[in-house]
Amino acid sequence: MTSQLTQMAVNTAMFDGHDLDSAFSTIQQAGYRYLELAYNEGYVGNLNASLFSTSSISHIKELLQKYDLSTIALGCTMNLAGANMLEKFRLRIRFAHALGIRCLNACTTEQKERQKMIDNLKILAPEAADYGCVICLENGGDYNYDAFTSAEDGIRLLDELDHPAIALNIDPGNMLSLCPELDPVEQVLAMLPYSQHFHIKDVEMRGDQFWFPAIGDGVIDYKTILPALAKRAIPCSLEIPLRMHRLADSTPLRSDQLAPLEKSLDILVRSRLAIEKMLNG
Repeated sequence: MTSQLTQMAVNTAMFDGHDLDSAFSTIQQAGYRYLELAYNEGYVGNLNASLFSTSSISHIKELLQKYDLSTIALGCTMNLAGANMLEKFRLRIRFAHALGIRCLNACTTEQKERQKMIDNLKILAPEAADYGCVICLENGGDYNYDAFTSAEDGIRLLDELDHPAIALNIDPGNMLSLCPELDPVEQVLAMLPYSQHFHIKDVEMRGDQFWFPAIGDGVIDYKTILPALAKRAIPCSLEIPLRMHRLADSTPLRSDQLAPLEKSLDILVRSRLAIEKMLNG
């Protein structure tokens, strides 16, 4: 694996519906040492409070040791202006702290709820800092999270929140489905100075719908993006949600069928090799 990307992880959304043991085993077989746990509302199934229990934490620690893996980030997407958001996010902060996770990645909310989200984040930021965590706001991929779509949106949010425990998580793949008029490379380069985490997601167009292939098989210019990411040593994860795609209006759809583990393994290996080639020539 290339040493030029800092802590290149695999986001477990790829394994939506599979047990953690199978997911962790596949990640290790594909040649990765890090993972991002994906507990994102609306994008993966079977989310419930038991996932954040003491027994769940112990189970994850056992699996990390079993497969010689580390976890560096937690997917926390939810409506950051929604009901019970503070309680739910605090649960994730404590869970992350117990696992030694620093980056809490979360998309935002609808534009009309932006101020409520800001009020909530002003409460949560110092609490996250107390636990050694940073809330990394992610540009949205569908209309439920259009309070942050562009570099300008993200930087303005950071200015208003003005707290060291709030940063950005950049996802170029999300831009294509929500704001196809934006230039992903231009947007990424503008946001990198404000980012503490990055999602490497490629996009394949099938008609007017958005699907997520192996890195390098899509339309995003990662040959330009990856060297800039490596230069800043920003932790990153490959987010390839095989069970989900987006419609032309950005609506996310989850398939009833699980993605086969063999397919995940193949895509992860091909993605790793493609990234190494793009970085090393």
